[in-house]
Amino acid sequence: MNKRERVMAAIRGEPVDRVPFSFWLHNFVEENSARALADETVRLYEKFDWDFLKPQSRPYCFGQLWGLEYEYSKDRAAFPTITKHVLDNVEEINQLPKADPTVGALAEQIEAYKMVRARVGDDVPIVATIFSPMMTATFMAENGATEIVRLMRERPDVLEEGLSIITDAFVSYARMCVDNGLDGIFYATTTATRYQMTPGEFERFQAPFDKAILGAASAAPFNIMHMCGEQILADSFVDYPVDVFSWATTAGNPSLSEMHNKTGRAVLGGLPGKPAIGTMAEQALREKAVRSLKEMNGKYHLLGPDCSINPDTPDALMQAVGDLVKSGAGGKGQP
Repeated sequence: MNKRERVMAAIRGEPVDRVPFSFWLHNFVEENSARALADETVRLYEKFDWDFLKPQSRPYCFGQLWGLEYEYSKDRAAFPTITKHVLDNVEEINQLPKADPTVGALAEQIEAYKMVRARVGDDVPIVATIFSPMMTATFMAENGATEIVRLMRERPDVLEEGLSIITDAFVSYARMCVDNGLDGIFYATTTATRYQMTPGEFERFQAPFDKAILGAASAAPFNIMHMCGEQILADSFVDYPVDVFSWATTAGNPSLSEMHNKTGRAVLGGLPGKPAIGTMAEQALREKAVRSLKEMNGKYHLLGPDCSINPDTPDALMQAVGDLVKSGAGGKGQP
């Protein structure tokens, strides 16, 4: 199988020659231009021979659409520093202007994706990252995560209006991604946990906006819902219009097989993300990979990390996973 055949068969639960795998990680020095992001993505692909690519867009590109500013990092593993938030007062989120993703930071991401495609060819699936409106809202103001939860409870109508403005821009961006040949979106949220909202709040502030954006990408075959954090509201995502679910299989969250059984869809995971993987012994990582491969028995499974991995993760760890998968460990998809 080529990489595209392998990934698409895994999504459908069909037999595969081996389970597809990939990693994604920031390099905070190399994310600040389309060319640098494309070069870093292709460098990693050529070194580790991943089956699909999630170019790791800089974390602030979504807020940049409304004027967020940051200081470039000089260290590949050091997060950039915000120098200007979008809002001085989070209660002004409903006054955000309409934003045009065809110019600025998000247009630059499309440019990077097109460069990657030109260099890796059509057989490698590529997905574009999009943050949920709720997650994006947390970057808008100082202490944003705390302030957005407060706004959700104290000024819900104001928050809904702001989320609608963000959603309109991201619906357009999702369509841009599909129109420019991306195979899907990696749609991420950090806010849908029991620590941050109730299931009822999820239905009001998360689901309608998420589904509008995911619907705009529905023509693509490889849309991934990434649920970041502990104690995720897993049951609230069951009817989401996606092909693959991604999350951390930590205490309080479903296992790979549990999430597949809830949804009937493919799962992406089985390996630790940051910070755990950064100091993990190679043998321990191999053992964890084998356990997840055996758990899913080679069906409806894409092997990858719980979340992005440490920017300075040793190459030997990533190489060990690739060697393991290509050796046939964990078995193949069953007819």
